[in-house]
Amino acid sequence: MTSNNNENKRDNTDKCPTCGSNETEKGDTHEHCSNCGIPLYALELDPGFTPVNPNAKVGDDRGLGGVMGPTNNNFYRRLDRLHQRVTHDEPDFIDGIIRELRDSSIGRIAFAAACDIVEAADSKESLGRKRHKMRGTPSTSKDADKQYRQRIYAAAALILLFQYRRQETRVHSLIGEWSLDKNDLIKAKKMLWVLVRSELSWLTNADEDDVRARAQDISFRMTVYRDHLAAIENRVTAFAVYEAAVEITRQMGEPVDEGDVQHHAITTEWPPGTVAGRAFFEAMVQHGLPIECIRELHTAAHFYNLDSFVDRLSSLQRDDEIGGEA
Repeated sequence: MTSNNNENKRDNTDKCPTCGSNETEKGDTHEHCSNCGIPLYALELDPGFTPVNPNAKVGDDRGLGGVMGPTNNNFYRRLDRLHQRVTHDEPDFIDGIIRELRDSSIGRIAFAAACDIVEAADSKESLGRKRHKMRGTPSTSKDADKQYRQRIYAAAALILLFQYRRQETRVHSLIGEWSLDKNDLIKAKKMLWVLVRSELSWLTNADEDDVRARAQDISFRMTVYRDHLAAIENRVTAFAVYEAAVEITRQMGEPVDEGDVQHHAITTEWPPGTVAGRAFFEAMVQHGLPIECIRELHTAAHFYNLDSFVDRLSSLQRDDEIGGEA
């Protein structure tokens, strides 16, 4: 009986005061009587879109270092990736290489570039799976051997990065601090170079304007020597000497053709004519041409900075002749 009374009271309360209907429908702001349309009750306001704060709240523990917010800075994005890797339960082999680079105090730009080298190489072949024996491994523990291998790859990446750049670096001091074996470094450098040379064209200076201009100048000078030698001797001999001179020039670390790189060496300070003349005259000696022929070519295609070099070649050939007679 009590239940029926309560339902009757609720029905009476919900009835439209105008027409007495119990049926309602929702509008935009009110609930209306379905029969006569009079607004009965105001609806709750729609809060609309409520943005969520992407930053972690104070005291929200999400691992070491908290959370780095969004950034367009490549260096900090790289640090964020490194942070995510290192704070992972089991960092992999490449994470250790990047950690060694980060702790080596080589500077932000060098750090980012060396990381690109390591990551590009690892994307081609996993560096962690290369288990070849290294001479300098301490062999005191498994972790110590692993760190040595990581440091070898870190130093090799830095050597690749700076081999064509004329600037002071910490590479050599790091090699001493980490007690790295020279042979291990040479092998690691060659392996990294094979893996990344087609991926990272900026590692060489072959496309720099001054290197390309120097290559053209050296090549032109050597062509002049070749053509003069062809007039003195013959074309076959001249072209054979020219090919040998090109190889000697590259061994000196100098560019000759399009795509050649220039190494930082003592010849870097020599004029292109000096480089071309020295290489060409040495090639003539290798092919057994007499010093009189070298002097005649030097006179015909004279370059001002080669007189003493030709005199030295004369002395060496004279000493060889005296030694042969004795």
